[in-house]
Amino acid sequence: MDPRILIAAVVCLVTMAFGGFYFALAPGAGNVPLRPSQAAAPPSAGIPPSVAASSEEALLLPPASPPPMATPASVEAEIALSEYADLLTFVKKNFSSDYNELLVAAVRRRNEGASDHVFGQELGERFQNIMRGKLKYGVGASLPTIDKLAANEASLFHALGTEGASFCLKMLGKDDAPATGAPPESVLQLMKLGTMYRFQAIAEGMSNTKPLAPLTVEEGKAFEASLARDGLNSKDVNSGAYLKAGLEPGKPCLLLETLHLAIARLQEGARRKIYAGMFFLGRDR
Repeated sequence: MDPRILIAAVVCLVTMAFGGFYFALAPGAGNVPLRPSQAAAPPSAGIPPSVAASSEEALLLPPASPPPMATPASVEAEIALSEYADLLTFVKKNFSSDYNELLVAAVRRRNEGASDHVFGQELGERFQNIMRGKLKYGVGASLPTIDKLAANEASLFHALGTEGASFCLKMLGKDDAPATGAPPESVLQLMKLGTMYRFQAIAEGMSNTKPLAPLTVEEGKAFEASLARDGLNSKDVNSGAYLKAGLEPGKPCLLLETLHLAIARLQEGARRKIYAGMFFLGRDR
């Protein structure tokens, strides 16, 4: 097979596999610290007269002041106590314009009364949108950075093929049924790392905009040989047949783990080209 077709097939396959992934299974969406409730409990019936009198006096007091309006400083402090703390710090340091826009939007939503759950979901989506628009720059990251991301993704697919098997097809966009619970903690942590590693690759690669070269004929043959070692071939990769529903739970994710490991055995040049294409090209739409 033409190496250019082969690498395009792998890019297409893994792009399809990750369609909506970090949105569909956003780790701990809504886990931004909750604000204390301002609501008072209603008075109980049949309370003693002395207590009732005190309650009546309390009702004559001025109502409690509403919570103060959110500000950039207060929202930044709130996010700093959440699971998004590290991402916020990284985006602030490396993408100041995006950071300012994110903070303005978060302040607005807090002052509009967005619930903690909705606020957390929208915050996660904003980080994903910042990342999505810059993924193409990750192609220029160093091989150690790309390898770190690839190893994490292989571990993520393994977790989704084992203890998180019930979420595998959801990740692949093949199961739209509502989840009955949260993904295992191992899956959530690997997803969190994957997002951070992508941001790190983007920041590192922005100074190296050299386009990604296609596989050479020799690199294509080496890839075919590595696939064959795990019982796969370019036809399997090109068709994506193992991503179809109907397989035992978790099996498609374990096969995608196998694909990542087959690439990991390649020499640096081929490995970089395939991984960079998988993770960063065609993912900004």
